[in-house]
Amino acid sequence: MDVTTSAGKSLARLLEPLTGFVFDSGISIQEFHSILRTAAVRSVAARQLETTRRVNISGISASTGISRAEISRILKSEPNPSTKIPDRHQQSTSKILSVWQQDPKFTNSNGQPAELKIYGRGSTFESLVKLYGRGIPTRAMLDELTRIRAIEVTTAQTVKLKTGLPVERGMTPKVVKAFGDRVSELMGTLLKNMRDPDNSAFVASVADVKVPAREIPLLRREISSRGAEFLGEIQDMLARGAVRSSSLKNAPSVSVTICYHEESSNKRPRSAVARRRNFRRS
Repeated sequence: MDVTTSAGKSLARLLEPLTGFVFDSGISIQEFHSILRTAAVRSVAARQLETTRRVNISGISASTGISRAEISRILKSEPNPSTKIPDRHQQSTSKILSVWQQDPKFTNSNGQPAELKIYGRGSTFESLVKLYGRGIPTRAMLDELTRIRAIEVTTAQTVKLKTGLPVERGMTPKVVKAFGDRVSELMGTLLKNMRDPDNSAFVASVADVKVPAREIPLLRREISSRGAEFLGEIQDMLARGAVRSSSLKNAPSVSVTICYHEESSNKRPRSAVARRRNFRRS
């Protein structure tokens, strides 16, 4: 197996959890693709600056396959653009929730998202999905919005909006930023080690160890406790070094992270899967 084949398989494994983060954050595939192209251009430009001290747009185009015009636009724009993606590239779930909150056909007299009948005549959840769901079946959209806890289905076969954004519960700007920081640091370190093994940073792990399920809670507590003690000692050591240093203006930044990961079993007990409720058309 050559390097390219191995890289392709590794990238596929890497992208599975990454795309999970993308969807949970309410980012569409088109937005993800746009962000990827921007990141690719800035990454090649940064490597050019490291080696030649100048950016060569034609060289970036040769490496990425992206047109020189788009590369110029990316390099002239802000590093973290906040411009929203065109409406046609929104996730279907995002579009449904957006219209539900803004279109008078689907709001009540107070301008709030109305409770909608799932099926029937007039302004129903079915009509909303047919108009803005981009071909997604009504039941599939209902199940997906229920899964991400954006809507609640009542006993009377009506649905009400719980949140205006299709974002998984537990995600906050602070949590998302921490995710980006930690993953960026880890991937940057591992990539540096592959490129320059003679000057690699220290990364160690214990992996693929089978542990009885009853011992997992104890293991979590032990790792959390010992990890906190270790990081406290490292923090003290780094602080002492900072005090002794006369100037920190151009000093490198150092981060130490302890990561605990559990590989859950793919087998789920039958009782854990909720039975799908059927709805009748009126």
